[in-house]
Formats: sequence, C-alpha cells, structure tokens
Amino acid sequence: MTPQGWIKALIDFLIGVVVARFAFGTPANAQWFYWPRHIAPQSCANGRCARPSKSETKKEPEQKEPTEPEPAKESPASEVVEAATVARSRFSAPSVEIADACDEILDRLETRYGKPKNWKPFPVYFRQYLGNGVAGYTQYTSAGVAEVVVYEPLSSSVGGTLDHELTHAFFFYFLGGNFDLFLNEGAAQNSEYRRREALRQTVYKRYNAGEFWDIASLYGRNQYDGGLRIYHEGFSIVDFLIGRGGSSWFAAFLEDLQKSKNIDATLSRFYGYANLNELQNAWLIYVLNGQNRNDVRAVK
Repeated sequence: MTPQGWIKALIDFLIGVVVARFAFGTPANAQWFYWPRHIAPQSCANGRCARPSKSETKKEPEQKEPTEPEPAKESPASEVVEAATVARSRFSAPSVEIADACDEILDRLETRYGKPKNWKPFPVYFRQYLGNGVAGYTQYTSAGVAEVVVYEPLSSSVGGTLDHELTHAFFFYFLGGNFDLFLNEGAAQNSEYRRREALRQTVYKRYNAGEFWDIASLYGRNQYDGGLRIYHEGFSIVDFLIGRGGSSWFAAFLEDLQKSKNIDATLSRFYGYANLNELQNAWLIYVLNGQNRNDVRAVK
C-alpha cells in the first residue's frame, strides 16, 4: 500500500472511532449518594397527639454511639431478596444479622426519646442499589409504616442510612403520625452518628457560601428543595435544640408541637424563643461558634 493509502486508511479509522463514540456513548459508573430520602409525609391532622412528658431540662452530653461498627457480612447482589423472614416485635427483616442491628438502633432511639405508645410491625428490606442517588426510604400509609427500604450494604448503613430510616419509622409511632418535614429530616439526619461531624462541616461550609434559606422558608414547607437544605439545615437546627435541652426534651417539644400546630407558642414554652426568627439568630451563633453541643446555653 502506498503512503497515501496508509494515511487515508488511518483517517478513515479515526473518523470511525469518533462516530462510534458519539453514536453509542460511554457507559458511566454508578455513584453512591448518601443523602437518604423518604416518601413525602402525608397530613397528620387525624393523628393522635400525645401530651408532652415532664422531661428534665438538664443538658444531655453527646450520645456516645459506636463510631466504628463491626463490619457485617455482605450478601452478593444476587442474594438480595425481598422476603423479610425474621419476625421481631417491632419489624421483620431478611436475616438475624439485620434484625439484631435494627433492634439495637430502635432500642437506642427509645433510650434517647422515650417509647412509642403504639407500635405496628413493618418490614425492613435491603435491596440492590438502583443507581438513582437514593440510599433508602420509609413508606407510610394512614395506618402506619408500610416498609423501610435500604439500598446499601448493612455494614455501611449502620450509623447512617439504616439509622436514618428507622428514625422516621420511630417518630411516626412516637408522635402518632407524620410531622413537619424540616424537623422530621433533621431528627433522622441527627441519628446518623457516623456522619455527624461531616454534616456539621457541611453546614458551616454552606452557611459561609450563603446557600441557606431562612428557617421560616423551610419549616412548614413539607416538600423537598433541590439544594437539600431540608436535610442540612434541619440536621443543624435539631442538633442545636438537642444541645439546649437534651433528646427527651426535644421529643416533648415535638409532641407539644404536634398537638398545638403552633410553632411560635411551642418554641416559647420549651426554648424561650418567641418565633422562628429568634431561633434562627441563636442557631447562627451556634454555627459560627463551632457547633459544639456542650457550649450551648442549657434550657432553664
């Protein structure tokens, strides 16, 4: 073949590669996102609202949950099944190992906040990740929790997604129904003890970048925002309120709010803030001072 022939063949080959690339594309690797989401809450107007307990107002130190859970044995994707075959009093799960982890999480929630007056068992499923950025969700019906689903292995979900979703289920029964999405996601994020410090750093960075909204724009919104402010600001506000009065005090605050539906009156009774603006001003000082619960002024 002549040199001209070689050059023409090379050019034809390169053109073919470019055409094939644009025609068929390049497969993208699925990426994990660790912001668990749950189905948007329904109205809780028909829910039963328990009276707030007479909790102590002394400050509560940071919960000392295990920071490095023992790695669990992970099932291959082909072995991930729908069946929740191990029945416990509060849920059913696919294996004894998962059931034991769920029991430990729910026991910890009851120690922090108190025991729900009524509880209906629900299934917990571990399913193969779908590649859509959702790590888990909690599905409700008017009668109770329909299911909790996690899309990541047990070993990485303990202290993260599994705790998050079980917190949604716990508060549904603790409060007798769903409640404000901003506080709901904040409480669930607060249960993710393995990510708590990383979340605090994210809050500080987003505050410095001017990405946050006024709390009044998030409380009562009851729908997700594209910037995940519901998650980050919700986490930090709940973190701050727990720092002021402890977990049981925060739970009593939620019970009173569920009954009154008056955020200003409930904030005033439990934390001394006349409205959400006063809460926001105090919370911003908390963010700027390092988000250390032990430095927060205790409720008197």
